[in-house]
Amino acid sequence: TGLKEKGLGVMPADIGQGWGGGALSTEKVAAALEGAWILGFLRDEAPNLRYGATLLPKNPGTGQPGNFIYTVAWGINANSKNKDAAFEVMEALTSPAAQQWILERGLAIPSRKALADNPYFEKDTPEAQANKIVFLGASAGYVKPFKFREYGDKWMSPINVALSEVMSGQKTVDEALELAQEQLDELLK
Repeated sequence: TGLKEKGLGVMPADIGQGWGGGALSTEKVAAALEGAWILGFLRDEAPNLRYGATLLPKNPGTGQPGNFIYTVAWGINANSKNKDAAFEVMEALTSPAAQQWILERGLAIPSRKALADNPYFEKDTPEAQANKIVFLGASAGYVKPFKFREYGDKWMSPINVALSEVMSGQKTVDEALELAQEQLDELLK
């Protein structure tokens, strides 16, 4: 929220966009915090945009890198009547060929460590180089996975609303965080 106060940050909606990738594609912002899914979007919607990727800075107090890794998981219901067929689907979706396809499309971080030395990362394209940074960051401990557990996406709403209200000037930081904390406490009961 300090970025907004200093005129250094906006919410995508402030410039008529629905997400950070859309904002970056307009060239009205200099940076966006997104995942690998932004790469295909930028390739298709802003083909002349020159961009790159980097790791987030380390915390000056702790020296620890910070980030989240948004994971997509494949799972099989323990009570499924079709476990064998589901397992075959999992094998296909996580196969080297399928994961290579995901890597090259910029859809997500591939789930195979074996792709870390993939020739794709040596290509001189914005997508390949950005994906290399994302993949290396995930492999080098720069990211911290999070889990929704039984809360699903309900845990995100209070903090997302708080951020939006602060950025739009509807609430102070303290007011928004107090309300978000109350809502999270209620959720976690």
